[in-house]
Amino acid sequence: MVALAIFATAAIALTKVAMQYTQSTANAMLRTKAQFVAMNEAAQMEINKQWLTGTESKQVTSQGETWQIDKRSESTISPKVQRIEIQVSLFNTEQGKVGSGVGNVVFFNYINQVKTQ
Repeated sequence: MVALAIFATAAIALTKVAMQYTQSTANAMLRTKAQFVAMNEAAQMEINKQWLTGTESKQVTSQGETWQIDKRSESTISPKVQRIEIQVSLFNTEQGKVGSGVGNVVFFNYINQVKTQ
């Protein structure tokens, strides 16, 4: 009877550890996906030479999820450089609500000089 109680306690502890591992793995995968979405948004801004004024929000579907992307610009010492913060959150399409932030990227955007010949 004592051995059975010890076995049951050990089984419960192992089950909790396995559940925590599964949860942390799922959270890490979600954060990684959000990081890719944020980095893709930063790359698109650089490719399109987009200069952001104030804030901008949009929703995209990527990596098998719907994401809310919130961008915010701040001026820097140089008028040709701006600091952009990109916050990525999961968007619940069923409820139409934005969840808590999952990923965050900060980069510096600059105005490209057009070369004339």
